[in-house]
Amino acid sequence: MQNITYEFKAGDSSVYAVDEAQIIDWVNQKRMDGNSLIRTLPDGEWTPLSQVDELRHVCHQAAASVAQALQPSTQPAPNSSHAHSPPNHDVQPGKLQAVAVMSLVGGIMSLLVCAAIAASTFFIWITWIYSLVLGIMAIIYGSQMLGKNSVQGFSSAKTIAIMQIISIISCDFVNLSMGIVSLVFLNDDEVKAYLRNRGLSL
Repeated sequence: MQNITYEFKAGDSSVYAVDEAQIIDWVNQKRMDGNSLIRTLPDGEWTPLSQVDELRHVCHQAAASVAQALQPSTQPAPNSSHAHSPPNHDVQPGKLQAVAVMSLVGGIMSLLVCAAIAASTFFIWITWIYSLVLGIMAIIYGSQMLGKNSVQGFSSAKTIAIMQIISIISCDFVNLSMGIVSLVFLNDDEVKAYLRNRGLSL
């Protein structure tokens, strides 16, 4: 069984050639779990790790030997053309958290701009309506991005960022700046991989 070679498909669709020892190491480091897709070379079918007969014991064995597992900085590189270790997409990127905060703050700022325009022009300058709509939407989705169902909230993150940029029609330079920064962050490869791993493609 030690001579059997497998392939592991990471969350970003990268494929790594691994042996049983490497699988145990990566389960210890939480880079793989029972739902990770594995197949036996050369032409096996992709199957969750916990359902592969030859590897069913791995999750239990890895938990028992976690104290002896190699640290990420010293582990051997996978035997594959991909020399790097599979990325860890379990932790939400800081840029994504920043987008959520900027959406929420932008919504509050937009409501203040709405009130200022409406009061100073006696509701004649109708861009206050746009600021009102943006403020409500940004607060709702920004709060959702910071909550438990954050992925669902981020499905509208790009729309909110574009609306923040358009708010320049109300002379809202704060939202303009935050909208531009949010779009840049949402186009980051790490952010895209994190969301794609959770079934969301921006």
